[in-house]
Order: sequence, then C-alpha cells, then structure tokens
Amino acid sequence: MPSKRISLVFMMLGLAILIGCGSTATHTAYVTLPSGNAVAAFRINNTTAQFTSIVGSPYPSGNSPSSIVVDPPNHFVYVTNQLDNTISRFTIDPTIGSLKEVLPRTPTGLTPGSLAMDASGTFLFALNQVSSSVSVYSINPTRGALTAVTGSPFATAANPIAMALAPSGKFLYVLDANLALVFAYTVNAGVLQPVPGLPVQVGNGALAITVDPAGNLVYVANATDSTISVFSLNSTTGALALLGTFATGTRPTSLEVLGQFLYVADLGASNISVFSVAPTTGFLTQVTGSPFGTSGAPLFEVIDPNHLFIYTGSQTSMTISAQSIDVTTGVLTTTSESATTEFAPSSMAVTK
Repeated sequence: MPSKRISLVFMMLGLAILIGCGSTATHTAYVTLPSGNAVAAFRINNTTAQFTSIVGSPYPSGNSPSSIVVDPPNHFVYVTNQLDNTISRFTIDPTIGSLKEVLPRTPTGLTPGSLAMDASGTFLFALNQVSSSVSVYSINPTRGALTAVTGSPFATAANPIAMALAPSGKFLYVLDANLALVFAYTVNAGVLQPVPGLPVQVGNGALAITVDPAGNLVYVANATDSTISVFSLNSTTGALALLGTFATGTRPTSLEVLGQFLYVADLGASNISVFSVAPTTGFLTQVTGSPFGTSGAPLFEVIDPNHLFIYTGSQTSMTISAQSIDVTTGVLTTTSESATTEFAPSSMAVTK
C-alpha cells in the first residue's frame, strides 16, 4: 500500500511539472473583433509561434470593441467598446487563459478608441475620439475595477486619433490627425496637465504614435504622407523636439520598437518596414531586405513577450500571422504560423 501512495505522489509531481512546463512554454494573445462584437483568444507556442484557439473563444464583448490591454500581472483584460461608450473588464483564467466578463461595464466618453496602461497597472487611460477627451481610471489591484480619477475626463483638441504613454508614466502624448499635431500632458496620480511649449507639428494623416522603451524618442506614423516623424523626448519636462522625417511604405498605421529597431506596419503596401535607429540623432535607416512582405493590409503589429516574433493583423485575410525576428539585424522571416479570426481584427495584446 505505501508503494501505491509513493507512485501516486510521483505521478502528481510529474503532472505538476508538465503543467508548469506548458504554462512557461506558451503565452496568450487576445484580439478585438469589432464586426463580431467579440474578443478572440489564442495560446501561442513561445518557440514556434503556433496558434491554438482557447476554449470558448471568441468571447462576447460590448458593441464594436476596438482596443485592448492586459494588466501587468496578467489577471485582467480591458477592452474599449466604441459604439457603447464603455470599457469591458474580463478576468483571465490562470490555467487556460479563457476570459469572463465582469459586469457592469465602465462608462467612458464618446467613441473610446485607444487604451493605455502604466507599467505598474495603477492607471488606465481611454481616448475618447468624438467627445475629445481622455478618461483616466484608477485600477483596483485585487478586483481590477475601474474608478474615474478626480477631474476625469480631461479635454483634448478636437477628435484625437491615438495616444502613447511614456514608459515612466509621467507623460501622455495625444495625436490629432485633423490638426497634424501632437499634444503632451504630464501625469500626476492620473491627473493630466498640458506640457508647456507643446503641441508639435507632424505629417498629414497621422494615425499612430509610440514612445521607445527607453523613453528617449517618440515616433509618429503619417499615413497620408507615408512618412515617420521622429522626436526627442525631454525626460524632465516631457517636451518634444523634431529630429527628422523619414519615408516609409504606403500608409503606415502601426509602430513597434525592439532594441535599436523600429518596425512599421504599412497598410497600403501590405508589408513591414524595418529601420535601425541611431541612438543620438534618431536617424532612421532601412535594414537589409526591408520592407518585408506580410499578410494583406496589416492594421497593427505586436511583438511577442520573448522578442522572437512579430504578429500582424490582416484586414483582408482576417488573420493574425507571425514572422520571426533576428534581434541582431532586425530582419524578419515569414513563418507558416497564423490564426484565422473570422472577422477583421483591430488590436491585439499579449501576456508577459
């Protein structure tokens, strides 16, 4: 009888090891599907980028989900519902990664677009495109519930299109395509105040903005001009200074930074332009072989948490596809891995 007990113990230990290995060998990804009013969920192999749909996916959301973020501990997913003027909060099942929405939804301003969260998961920012404001919420660390901070929502220029939060969490940059301007705000306990001396001019039809992980440079994708504007960021004041404007592929819509490289999704050309970035001047130089072809009309791109792959969301084939990254050269290589989303995807977030 004792030998049976010992065998059972070893079997349970083996199962625990397998489960542990499985959890570390993959990461999860969540994708908004506006036309399907849902969020798709996938488990992705860290080594091969093979996609596996999670049980129950896609999960119902509000009306026209457009943007998505995952909190740093991987406990909650937040989604803006553009036609409902709300944010959905989902809990993440720690074992399989499935989602369960927690009701009621949180009200926002009119037509919430992009979302941003600070690195500590303390504050959530929602950009309201029609009511021209930013809603800011404190996040309950246990339940994930959202509470509007004092003074929220904070007014912006008319019809902002995108925003980016500095890695320090001290500055928020809001892009206005109609005015071709970037506005900057200081962030203090979630309260926004305009940065003196801003806004700064960008190109025509600007659609995307990002801050590099070091917090030194800001990039703006000018879709109409098919250019990238590069700015230096003053880490003390938040002020921006134009370093240069560089040509890219047709109609850039998304920006990602990894190390010394900038990755630009060119919607009109169905490719990804990859640039090396000079650390002091911000000068962009296309790497050998760039641009790299990808699935049709890539609206967004996301780098996986292990920095091995870049994922792009196709508007024409309604897929998420993976390309491998050479972190030394920045070069991308097409893989055979992809996932069908049934509806055109609009944004994606991955667990860390």
